[in-house]
Amino acid sequence: MPRRRTLLLLPILATACANRDPVPVPPVPIGYRHLIPLPLNVASIEIAEVVPVPPPGDIGARLSPTPAEAVRIMGRDRLLPVGTEGKGVFTVTTASLVQGREALSCLIACRLEVLSPMGSRLGIVEAQSRRGVNGPDATRPRADEALLRQTLDDLNVEFEFQVRRSLRDWLSTIAPNPDGTIPAPGPAPVTREELPRT
Repeated sequence: MPRRRTLLLLPILATACANRDPVPVPPVPIGYRHLIPLPLNVASIEIAEVVPVPPPGDIGARLSPTPAEAVRIMGRDRLLPVGTEGKGVFTVTTASLVQGREALSCLIACRLEVLSPMGSRLGIVEAQSRRGVNGPDATRPRADEALLRQTLDDLNVEFEFQVRRSLRDWLSTIAPNPDGTIPAPGPAPVTREELPRT
């Protein structure tokens, strides 16, 4: 009887061990330089260093980068100033990664303001993303890092959508090169002039 009980417990133990495997996470650092940046008609982009107040149970400080810094990385990588005046200010408004008893939730948000040379606001967009996992998946190794990356990818998509919708007048019509640089203006078109008939 003891032998049979042991055999019956083996599948349960195997399942429990399988659930403790680390959550797959891409081996590359967080970044969005592989995407074509959003070219804004401003002279500079300021990435504000404001850190939102974390809620109770927040575990984001144990990650590198933290949720707030991960959002700032997204802002740096996605925004490209191509204008001659004014500036864009990118701010992290929310950055939390909270672990409960058998739950893990991530909420991140950002804001982009377009300011005139005198500092008056000319345009603004906000974007937010939320994700969560429950049960055994919330306690697996690296579940926090994987959840942050997934939530950040969602934020990146939402942020670009909001910029293209609400700040389209501030987007340059010149598409950046794949490396993020702006193409040099081409030569002026050649015009034809009809000579008078003699």
